[in-house]
Amino acid sequence: MPTISLSVSLRSHLRSSTAFVDPYEVNSFSPDFVLDFKNSIYKTGGADTTLSSAVTHTRAGNATMVDSDGLLRYAPHNLYSTSSDTRTNSSFNLTKTSDSAVSPDGTTTADLITPINAGRHLFQYSPSFSANDGSNETYSFYAKSNGYNLIEVSQRNQGGGTVTKFDLSAVTATTTSGTEIFKSIEDVGNGWYRCSASYITSSVNPYPAVEFLDTDGSQGFTADGTSGIYFWGHQLESNSTPSIYVPTTSSPVYAPRVGHHVYNGTSWVNEGILHESEARTNLVTYSNDLNHSTWTKFRVVITQNVSGVTGPDGTQTVDKITPIATNEQHRVWYGVSSTAVGETYSVYAKSAGYDYIWVGYYENPVYEYAIVNLTNGAVTSSNADNYSVEDVGNGFYRISVTKTTSGSSRYISISPSPTASPTLDTNSAPVYLGDGTSGVYVYGAQIEAGSTPSSYIPTSGSAVTRAAETLTVPAANLPYSSTNMSIQMSGKMTFADEDVSGQLKFFRWLKDNSSGIRVLYDTHSGYGTGRITFQQIQGGNYRIVNSGSNTYPEGLSVPFNIASRHGSSFVNGAISGTALTVITTPVALPDLSTTTLSLGNTFMGTIAQFRVWDEDLTDTGIAEAST
Repeated sequence: MPTISLSVSLRSHLRSSTAFVDPYEVNSFSPDFVLDFKNSIYKTGGADTTLSSAVTHTRAGNATMVDSDGLLRYAPHNLYSTSSDTRTNSSFNLTKTSDSAVSPDGTTTADLITPINAGRHLFQYSPSFSANDGSNETYSFYAKSNGYNLIEVSQRNQGGGTVTKFDLSAVTATTTSGTEIFKSIEDVGNGWYRCSASYITSSVNPYPAVEFLDTDGSQGFTADGTSGIYFWGHQLESNSTPSIYVPTTSSPVYAPRVGHHVYNGTSWVNEGILHESEARTNLVTYSNDLNHSTWTKFRVVITQNVSGVTGPDGTQTVDKITPIATNEQHRVWYGVSSTAVGETYSVYAKSAGYDYIWVGYYENPVYEYAIVNLTNGAVTSSNADNYSVEDVGNGFYRISVTKTTSGSSRYISISPSPTASPTLDTNSAPVYLGDGTSGVYVYGAQIEAGSTPSSYIPTSGSAVTRAAETLTVPAANLPYSSTNMSIQMSGKMTFADEDVSGQLKFFRWLKDNSSGIRVLYDTHSGYGTGRITFQQIQGGNYRIVNSGSNTYPEGLSVPFNIASRHGSSFVNGAISGTALTVITTPVALPDLSTTTLSLGNTFMGTIAQFRVWDEDLTDTGIAEAST
């Protein structure tokens, strides 16, 4: 990991008495505060710290991201509300001794669970969360033998379900009934093993149970009342494989989306932290089941969960749309009715014999669409207000169409196409003779109110909302000088020109509504569409440095790098290596010593880096910092 390599390098320099050059230094000044989300390096007061210590993150629910392996999954989270406390409120023939051994994290917080009496010996935990039929669920925990070695994990409330046996002596994980989508047992040292089992749920609200087995593997035995197993670090998550352990103490925890990757055509690139300040709702109630009755089919056959075809999430849950052999229109569509006046329609697609796909929006009497080449992602034809195509690897593209709507009923429509320029009927939909075999693979349909597509929100029976998230830096972690301050931020932003002021706020460090510093992006035509504004405010008096119009183009994942310098005798900003014109008669630098900073408070995209100096970097320095 990058953090390790940096610390090794530092130790090496110290041993050799060679001057160590701070990679975050600008103009001979090292920043006092660093958030390097790409490399997972965080500093407060110039000293290394952890992400959770450096910032406060909130998001009241799950959200998807792309991991380093290119797979779409939920960010690390834990639905088990007290992860270091083995819940035995529903148990049979067991005793629990809390905090009786040193756990994998070095604290004495592991619980000893001891079978007693004759009969079956198990405990189960029913968390307060809702999982729909057909969703993924992974249960993991750390276990260490204290006489017993065999346990089974099963899904309760499943009508039988799947059962996985773990042997802590042989270090094996085997299936005793049903089928998991993943199982593992990992040696983590000092006699501890992380045991994991992943399932596709077959009912609403499943929950895990753990049962002790006799030495011959049988259920039900007479316990000696002394032997048992230590347990620690329970985790329940809505993923197909286990993620990093997320500790909890009283309620579920949803971790930030650090390490979000994008595909550059050849490899997956870490872009830092995926941050979306807007809540979004996927109005498609069955986003990954085109065969469901909520989807209307016209002269097509839907094949669910196509064998051998792996979707963006790494599972075989992809649908195939196959036009039948008739010379007509061939499509599937999903209708919604909402009051939104702007919506984005998106779907993941891959060629399955036909190399083109028509993705359209219909609101009587208007069809707007984009036709996309699924071999290279090129848009061959479109009449939509806005559209986008993102290469997500493995032959899949995420295609979106955005439309300003009237607030009436409307539909997302998907049609395979054998050619780049098919014959279009009066509704602008392609008409052709299907061969009954060729088609397209699709995954993850989404309809959301918004001018751009956001991260995918899986659904399975009802509309699902991804909550807005916040990133704040406590005042105690921030350097502050009443004389000079400098700040830098970089990443990739996603936006559409909505002709509003302050559409994006990169950061806001405000003591109150009339004092502070902030940087924002305007698309208001009266202010200069596409203008970046650097503000220093004291007592309601503003000093502002503006860029020109159209500093960055609208679109998906638009790279940016900005920096600013603030003082009582100057204020200026820099954009992508170029300093603007300094103001030498600013207002006084506000007292921000006790003020929390909001990072990306109106922002959709990824943040790579954020640095703060209690120094004046000068115009040369902020130009360098923003390069």
